[in-house]
Amino acid sequence: MLEKPIKEKLWILVKAYPQPSQKYQETVCCAGITEDGRLLRLYPIRYRHLDKEQQFDRFDHVEMAIWKSHSDRDKRPESYKVDESSILILHKGKNANSESKYHLWSPFVSHSLESLKEEQIKTMKSLGIIKPDTNSLKFLAKPFKKESAEAQELAQSTYDQYSLLEQSLNPLAQPEYVFYFRFLSDGKSHEMQIHDWEVQATYISYKKKYKGEAEALKMMGKFYNQDLLNSNPHFIMGNMLRSPKQFMIIGVLRSKDTAQATLYDFTA
Repeated sequence: MLEKPIKEKLWILVKAYPQPSQKYQETVCCAGITEDGRLLRLYPIRYRHLDKEQQFDRFDHVEMAIWKSHSDRDKRPESYKVDESSILILHKGKNANSESKYHLWSPFVSHSLESLKEEQIKTMKSLGIIKPDTNSLKFLAKPFKKESAEAQELAQSTYDQYSLLEQSLNPLAQPEYVFYFRFLSDGKSHEMQIHDWEVQATYISYKKKYKGEAEALKMMGKFYNQDLLNSNPHFIMGNMLRSPKQFMIIGVLRSKDTAQATLYDFTA
């Protein structure tokens, strides 16, 4: 059964992350916040097939026709399909300040990763945001070839995502590293792969900028282990369709959560 598509206005929270698909091939999934305060997963979007004026970024205010397909095997309540041709960027969010961004997504922060998992059991919730415990964050880089087959598969899809979003028509080589965060959430220790294309994009950029692998890793360590800690880091968490109880980091949010902030009008 197919619902009639409705036009929805929302802000893009996660620009994109890989969604393996034999049917749609090169597609990405995005997370967005609707004007009435819902956090949704949007797919399939063949990003590099979109017209240039449709290629949105994080925090852009967009309109698109979406629908819930009850015949689809994805039963996660936040998952909606998208009519690519309907995507319209209403306002760019690049000039929004960090306080305004925090104000937009802070209502979706769960108490901890464990509480998010408990919500998944009760309501099938599959998207959420958590804040790692203060001073508990540790960034790790592990050689790709030494990782498990599952870790390699996730890292490869993240690496390929960089190709999709950079409009490269040629496949990229095998990734060199798999990146992780080790952290505490409500006192409980976790180590999770960063399933966000930006971390691989950062490595590629730094390797070029700093003329080599060793210096690139050193500078990434400085950013993720030091600079990031000063920007109120939060993780956007999403689960896997085939493993609904397994959450992963699909994006990193940075902000200043000052109580009295002059908010940016995203629709201006």
